[in-house]
Amino acid sequence: MYILIILINFFFLFLMVFISVAFFTLLERKILGYIQLRSGPNKVLFSGVFQPMGDGLKLFFSEVNYPYNINFYIFMVSPLLGLLISIFFWFIYPYLGMNFVMSFGLIYMFCCSSLMVYIFLLVSWSSNSNYSVLGMIRFISQMISYEVSMMIIIMNLMFMINNFNLNDFFMYQLNVKFFFFLFLIMILLLISFLAEMNRSPFDFSEGESELVSGFNIEFSSMSFIFIFMSEYMSIMFMGMLFCEMFMGLMLTKFYFNIFILVFMFLVIWLRGFLPRFRYDKLMYLIWKLILPLSLFLFVFNFSFKLFNLYH
Repeated sequence: MYILIILINFFFLFLMVFISVAFFTLLERKILGYIQLRSGPNKVLFSGVFQPMGDGLKLFFSEVNYPYNINFYIFMVSPLLGLLISIFFWFIYPYLGMNFVMSFGLIYMFCCSSLMVYIFLLVSWSSNSNYSVLGMIRFISQMISYEVSMMIIIMNLMFMINNFNLNDFFMYQLNVKFFFFLFLIMILLLISFLAEMNRSPFDFSEGESELVSGFNIEFSSMSFIFIFMSEYMSIMFMGMLFCEMFMGLMLTKFYFNIFILVFMFLVIWLRGFLPRFRYDKLMYLIWKLILPLSLFLFVFNFSFKLFNLYH
Protein backbone atom coordinates (compact mmCIF):
# COMPACT_ATOMS: atom_id res chain seq x y z
CA MET A 1 0.00 0.00 0.00
CA TYR A 2 2.84 2.38 0.91
CA ILE A 3 4.61 1.71 -2.41
CA LEU A 4 1.34 2.40 -4.27
CA ILE A 5 0.97 5.78 -2.53
CA ILE A 6 4.55 6.69 -3.49
CA LEU A 7 3.90 5.76 -7.13
CA ILE A 8 0.67 7.77 -7.19
CA ASN A 9 2.49 10.77 -5.67
CA PHE A 10 5.19 10.66 -8.31
CA PHE A 11 2.68 10.14 -11.11
CA PHE A 12 0.85 13.34 -10.16
CA LEU A 13 4.14 15.17 -9.59
CA PHE A 14 5.38 14.35 -13.10
CA LEU A 15 1.97 15.10 -14.61
CA MET A 16 1.94 18.54 -12.99
CA VAL A 17 5.54 19.17 -14.08
CA PHE A 18 4.64 18.38 -17.73
CA ILE A 19 1.62 20.69 -17.57
CA SER A 20 3.76 23.38 -15.92
CA VAL A 21 6.30 23.19 -18.77
CA ALA A 22 3.53 23.90 -21.29
CA PHE A 23 2.29 26.98 -19.44
CA PHE A 24 5.84 28.11 -18.63
CA THR A 25 6.32 28.62 -22.37
CA LEU A 26 3.14 30.71 -22.46
CA LEU A 27 4.37 32.78 -19.48
CA GLU A 28 7.71 33.36 -21.18
CA ARG A 29 6.14 34.52 -24.45
CA LYS A 30 3.69 36.80 -22.63
CA ILE A 31 6.39 38.45 -20.49
CA LEU A 32 8.78 38.89 -23.44
CA GLY A 33 5.87 40.38 -25.37
CA TYR A 34 5.30 43.00 -22.66
CA ILE A 35 9.05 43.73 -22.36
CA GLN A 36 9.44 44.22 -26.12
CA LEU A 37 6.19 46.20 -26.46
CA ARG A 38 4.48 43.70 -28.75
CA SER A 39 1.58 41.30 -28.51
CA GLY A 40 2.24 37.87 -27.07
CA PRO A 41 0.01 34.85 -27.79
CA ASN A 42 -3.54 36.20 -27.49
CA LYS A 43 -5.70 34.50 -30.15
CA VAL A 44 -6.31 30.91 -29.01
CA LEU A 45 -9.44 31.04 -26.83
CA PHE A 46 -9.04 33.19 -23.66
CA SER A 47 -6.05 35.50 -24.26
CA GLY A 48 -3.96 32.64 -25.64
CA VAL A 49 -4.43 30.25 -22.68
CA PHE A 50 -4.61 27.24 -25.00
CA GLN A 51 -1.62 28.33 -27.08
CA PRO A 52 0.70 25.70 -25.46
CA MET A 53 -1.69 22.92 -26.52
CA GLY A 54 -1.72 24.30 -30.07
CA ASP A 55 2.07 24.53 -30.21
CA GLY A 56 2.45 21.01 -28.81
CA LEU A 57 0.03 19.49 -31.30
CA LYS A 58 1.65 21.38 -34.18
CA LEU A 59 5.09 20.04 -33.23
CA PHE A 60 3.76 16.54 -32.59
CA PHE A 61 2.22 16.25 -36.05
CA SER A 62 4.99 18.05 -37.94
CA GLU A 63 7.29 16.20 -40.30
CA VAL A 64 10.36 14.42 -38.90
CA ASN A 65 13.50 15.33 -40.85
CA TYR A 66 16.32 12.81 -41.01
CA PRO A 67 19.54 14.48 -42.18
CA TYR A 68 21.84 12.53 -44.46
CA ASN A 69 24.45 10.28 -42.79
CA ILE A 70 23.15 10.58 -39.22
CA ASN A 71 23.77 8.02 -36.47
CA PHE A 72 20.14 6.97 -36.58
CA TYR A 73 19.54 5.09 -33.30
CA ILE A 74 21.46 7.58 -31.16
CA PHE A 75 19.74 10.42 -33.04
CA MET A 76 16.32 9.02 -32.08
CA VAL A 77 17.06 7.92 -28.50
CA SER A 78 19.27 10.74 -27.12
CA PRO A 79 16.49 13.42 -26.80
CA LEU A 80 14.35 10.92 -24.88
CA LEU A 81 17.28 10.15 -22.56
CA GLY A 82 17.65 13.88 -21.89
CA LEU A 83 13.97 14.10 -20.92
CA LEU A 84 14.31 11.05 -18.63
CA ILE A 85 17.26 12.56 -16.77
CA SER A 86 15.33 15.82 -16.34
CA ILE A 87 12.52 13.72 -14.81
CA PHE A 88 15.03 11.93 -12.53
CA PHE A 89 15.96 15.31 -11.02
CA TRP A 90 12.48 15.52 -9.51
CA PHE A 91 12.96 12.37 -7.41
CA ILE A 92 14.59 14.57 -4.76
CA TYR A 93 11.50 16.78 -4.52
CA PRO A 94 11.47 17.38 -0.74
CA TYR A 95 8.22 15.80 0.38
CA LEU A 96 7.28 16.47 4.01
CA GLY A 97 4.31 14.11 3.93
CA MET A 98 3.62 10.50 3.02
CA ASN A 99 6.66 9.72 0.88
CA PHE A 100 10.25 8.56 1.06
CA VAL A 101 13.08 10.95 1.90
CA MET A 102 16.31 10.77 -0.11
CA SER A 103 19.09 11.15 2.47
CA PHE A 104 21.76 11.83 -0.17
CA GLY A 105 19.54 13.87 -2.44
CA LEU A 106 22.09 16.55 -3.29
CA ILE A 107 24.73 13.96 -4.24
CA TYR A 108 22.10 12.30 -6.44
CA MET A 109 21.41 15.69 -8.06
CA PHE A 110 25.14 16.14 -8.81
CA CYS A 111 25.18 12.74 -10.55
CA CYS A 112 22.14 13.58 -12.71
CA SER A 113 23.58 16.99 -13.56
CA SER A 114 26.85 15.40 -14.70
CA LEU A 115 24.98 12.93 -16.91
CA MET A 116 23.31 15.78 -18.81
CA VAL A 117 26.70 16.65 -20.34
CA TYR A 118 26.85 13.25 -22.05
CA ILE A 119 23.28 13.59 -23.31
CA PHE A 120 24.05 16.88 -25.06
CA LEU A 121 27.22 15.30 -26.45
CA LEU A 122 25.16 12.45 -27.95
CA VAL A 123 22.45 14.81 -29.25
CA SER A 124 24.91 16.96 -31.20
CA TRP A 125 27.28 14.19 -32.35
CA SER A 126 24.48 11.94 -33.62
CA SER A 127 23.18 14.55 -36.09
CA ASN A 128 26.61 14.65 -37.82
CA SER A 129 26.42 18.39 -38.45
CA ASN A 130 29.28 20.86 -38.06
CA TYR A 131 26.94 23.52 -36.68
CA SER A 132 25.51 21.26 -33.96
CA VAL A 133 29.03 20.12 -32.99
CA LEU A 134 30.19 23.74 -32.68
CA GLY A 135 27.16 24.52 -30.50
CA MET A 136 27.92 21.41 -28.42
CA ILE A 137 31.57 22.44 -27.88
CA ARG A 138 30.45 25.85 -26.65
CA PHE A 139 27.71 24.50 -24.42
CA ILE A 140 29.61 21.58 -22.87
CA SER A 141 32.71 23.62 -22.07
CA GLN A 142 30.45 26.23 -20.45
CA MET A 143 28.38 23.58 -18.64
CA ILE A 144 31.38 21.71 -17.21
CA SER A 145 33.07 24.94 -16.08
CA TYR A 146 30.04 26.27 -14.24
CA GLU A 147 29.10 22.86 -12.85
CA VAL A 148 32.33 22.88 -10.82
CA SER A 149 31.48 26.20 -9.18
CA MET A 150 27.83 25.17 -8.68
CA MET A 151 28.86 22.03 -6.80
CA ILE A 152 31.36 23.90 -4.62
CA ILE A 153 28.76 26.55 -3.74
CA ILE A 154 26.16 23.92 -2.86
CA MET A 155 28.78 22.13 -0.74
CA ASN A 156 29.14 25.40 1.19
CA LEU A 157 25.44 25.16 1.98
CA MET A 158 25.86 21.50 2.95
CA PHE A 159 28.35 22.58 5.62
CA MET A 160 25.70 24.92 6.99
CA ILE A 161 23.16 22.14 7.52
CA ASN A 162 25.58 19.20 8.05
CA ASN A 163 23.52 17.01 5.73
CA PHE A 164 22.90 16.04 2.10
CA ASN A 165 19.13 15.96 2.55
CA LEU A 166 17.15 18.76 0.92
CA ASN A 167 14.49 18.61 3.65
CA ASP A 168 16.97 19.88 6.23
CA PHE A 169 17.15 23.28 4.54
CA PHE A 170 13.62 23.88 5.78
CA MET A 171 14.48 22.75 9.33
CA TYR A 172 17.55 24.99 9.56
CA GLN A 173 15.75 28.11 8.29
CA LEU A 174 12.76 28.18 10.60
CA ASN A 175 13.98 31.35 12.35
CA VAL A 176 16.26 33.05 9.84
CA LYS A 177 16.67 32.55 6.10
CA PHE A 178 19.97 31.97 4.30
CA PHE A 179 18.83 34.65 1.84
CA PHE A 180 19.83 37.40 4.31
CA PHE A 181 23.32 36.37 5.47
CA LEU A 182 24.45 34.29 2.44
CA PHE A 183 23.50 36.85 -0.20
CA LEU A 184 26.89 36.66 -1.98
CA ILE A 185 26.68 32.86 -2.25
CA MET A 186 23.12 33.23 -3.55
CA ILE A 187 24.23 35.57 -6.37
CA LEU A 188 27.12 33.26 -7.32
CA LEU A 189 24.77 30.28 -7.40
CA LEU A 190 22.19 32.18 -9.50
CA ILE A 191 24.87 32.99 -12.13
CA SER A 192 26.01 29.35 -12.11
CA PHE A 193 22.41 28.16 -12.54
CA LEU A 194 21.87 30.48 -15.53
CA ALA A 195 25.05 29.26 -17.22
CA GLU A 196 24.24 25.63 -16.38
CA MET A 197 20.74 25.95 -17.87
CA ASN A 198 22.05 27.73 -21.01
CA ARG A 199 19.81 30.74 -20.38
CA SER A 200 20.35 34.37 -21.35
CA PRO A 201 22.72 36.10 -21.12
CA PHE A 202 24.78 32.88 -21.25
CA ASP A 203 22.98 31.04 -24.08
CA PHE A 204 26.09 30.38 -26.18
CA SER A 205 25.00 27.10 -27.72
CA GLU A 206 22.77 29.33 -29.85
CA GLY A 207 23.87 32.01 -32.27
CA GLU A 208 21.48 33.54 -34.78
CA SER A 209 24.21 34.53 -37.23
CA GLU A 210 26.33 31.38 -37.21
CA LEU A 211 24.73 28.42 -35.38
CA VAL A 212 21.00 29.30 -35.23
CA SER A 213 19.72 26.81 -32.61
CA GLY A 214 23.08 25.19 -31.87
CA PHE A 215 23.37 21.57 -30.78
CA ASN A 216 19.69 20.75 -31.54
CA ILE A 217 19.52 22.40 -34.95
CA GLU A 218 18.80 19.15 -36.85
CA PHE A 219 15.96 17.98 -34.59
CA SER A 220 12.26 18.41 -35.31
CA SER A 221 8.85 17.10 -34.24
CA MET A 222 8.89 14.82 -31.16
CA SER A 223 12.68 14.90 -30.76
CA PHE A 224 12.61 18.68 -30.51
CA ILE A 225 9.75 18.49 -27.99
CA PHE A 226 11.83 16.20 -25.75
CA ILE A 227 14.86 18.54 -25.83
CA PHE A 228 12.66 21.59 -25.27
CA MET A 229 10.83 19.99 -22.31
CA SER A 230 14.05 18.82 -20.65
CA GLU A 231 15.42 22.39 -20.74
CA TYR A 232 12.31 23.93 -19.19
CA MET A 233 11.95 21.16 -16.61
CA SER A 234 15.53 21.89 -15.54
CA ILE A 235 14.68 25.58 -15.10
CA MET A 236 11.71 24.76 -12.86
CA PHE A 237 13.80 22.28 -10.87
CA MET A 238 16.55 24.86 -10.32
CA GLY A 239 13.86 27.31 -9.17
CA MET A 240 12.57 24.78 -6.65
CA LEU A 241 16.13 24.06 -5.46
CA PHE A 242 16.97 27.76 -5.21
CA CYS A 243 13.86 28.57 -3.14
CA GLU A 244 14.39 25.59 -0.85
CA MET A 245 18.06 26.41 -0.22
CA PHE A 246 17.81 30.13 0.43
CA MET A 247 14.21 30.62 1.55
CA GLY A 248 13.71 27.38 3.49
CA LEU A 249 10.09 27.32 2.41
CA MET A 250 7.60 24.69 3.47
CA LEU A 251 6.24 22.77 0.50
CA THR A 252 2.78 22.51 2.01
CA LYS A 253 2.41 26.31 1.91
CA PHE A 254 1.03 28.06 -1.13
CA TYR A 255 3.72 30.77 -1.10
CA PHE A 256 6.36 28.17 -2.00
CA ASN A 257 4.84 28.06 -5.51
CA ILE A 258 4.77 31.85 -5.59
CA PHE A 259 8.53 32.00 -4.96
CA ILE A 260 9.17 29.44 -7.72
CA LEU A 261 7.11 31.64 -10.07
CA VAL A 262 9.23 34.64 -9.02
CA PHE A 263 12.39 32.69 -9.92
CA MET A 264 10.92 31.73 -13.30
CA PHE A 265 9.94 35.37 -13.90
CA LEU A 266 13.52 36.42 -13.02
CA VAL A 267 14.97 33.99 -15.60
CA ILE A 268 12.60 35.31 -18.30
CA TRP A 269 13.17 38.94 -17.29
CA LEU A 270 16.96 38.53 -17.61
CA ARG A 271 16.42 37.15 -21.11
CA GLY A 272 14.31 40.18 -21.98
CA PHE A 273 16.71 42.98 -21.07
CA LEU A 274 20.30 41.60 -21.00
CA PRO A 275 22.33 41.21 -24.20
CA ARG A 276 24.27 38.01 -24.80
CA PHE A 277 27.60 37.90 -22.97
CA ARG A 278 30.87 37.49 -24.83
CA TYR A 279 32.18 33.93 -24.65
CA ASP A 280 35.73 34.74 -23.54
CA LYS A 281 34.33 37.00 -20.80
CA LEU A 282 32.07 34.18 -19.66
CA MET A 283 35.09 31.91 -19.18
CA TYR A 284 37.06 34.66 -17.44
CA LEU A 285 34.09 35.16 -15.12
CA ILE A 286 34.10 31.54 -13.96
CA TRP A 287 37.84 30.78 -13.82
CA LYS A 288 39.07 34.13 -12.52
CA LEU A 289 36.23 35.29 -10.27
CA ILE A 290 33.47 32.83 -9.36
CA LEU A 291 35.60 29.69 -8.90
CA PRO A 292 38.33 31.32 -6.73
CA LEU A 293 35.67 33.10 -4.67
CA SER A 294 33.60 29.92 -4.18
CA LEU A 295 36.76 27.99 -3.20
CA PHE A 296 37.66 30.69 -0.67
CA LEU A 297 34.17 30.50 0.84
CA PHE A 298 34.39 26.70 0.90
CA VAL A 299 37.73 26.73 2.77
CA PHE A 300 36.43 29.42 5.13
CA ASN A 301 33.29 27.47 6.02
CA PHE A 302 35.23 24.23 6.40
CA SER A 303 37.78 25.92 8.71
CA PHE A 304 34.95 27.49 10.70
CA LYS A 305 33.37 24.04 11.17
CA LEU A 306 36.67 22.56 12.32
CA PHE A 307 37.22 25.43 14.75
CA ASN A 308 33.77 24.88 16.29
CA LEU A 309 34.35 21.13 16.42
CA TYR A 310 37.57 21.32 18.43
CA HIS A 311 36.69 24.29 20.61
